[in-house]
Amino acid sequence: MDKRVMKTRRSIHEAMTRLLAVKPIEEITVTELAEAAEINRKTFYNYYGSVYMVAEEMEDEIVARFEETLRGIDFETLLMDPQSTFNTLAKIITSDLDFYGNMLTNRNQISFLQKIITTLKQRIRTIYDSQITADDELVDYILDYIVAGLVSVYQRWFMSDGKMDIEVLSKYISMLAVYGIKPVLEAAEQDR
Repeated sequence: MDKRVMKTRRSIHEAMTRLLAVKPIEEITVTELAEAAEINRKTFYNYYGSVYMVAEEMEDEIVARFEETLRGIDFETLLMDPQSTFNTLAKIITSDLDFYGNMLTNRNQISFLQKIITTLKQRIRTIYDSQITADDELVDYILDYIVAGLVSVYQRWFMSDGKMDIEVLSKYISMLAVYGIKPVLEAAEQDR
């Protein structure tokens, strides 16, 4: 892709992130987004047909990042070192705090959350598929529980302004997801 095209798209994405931090997407106009990106409306329309198309492209890029990360995880690695997996996911989230924070805490961003949840569930299912002999319906319930919990934890982390260190949080969440609650409580007690 041409460097100018990349620069313009990045500028639009950054402007969208700034605007989403202060207002819901349905209140953002093309004119406002173009001004925030320091381009004119015509340039904007050369790239996108609407504000929603920008948001969708940004969501798709994020989902692709999560998928790429999850693709590199195998069952044995997850069981032996779950924290590294969760640390990697946390690094993706902390790579753009404004955007992820807005997308995870803004109730108007349901499509984003649904894409993330669906992607995580599919990838985890692929990782575990050859290892699990349980009924498919039971596996779906387990995945719903793990993924919804993971998303909820990161939403809470953003809403608390990231008071807990993200790596410490990832340590506990990874243990919980793979080993259950008892080891988490024991580790938390040792960390005190």
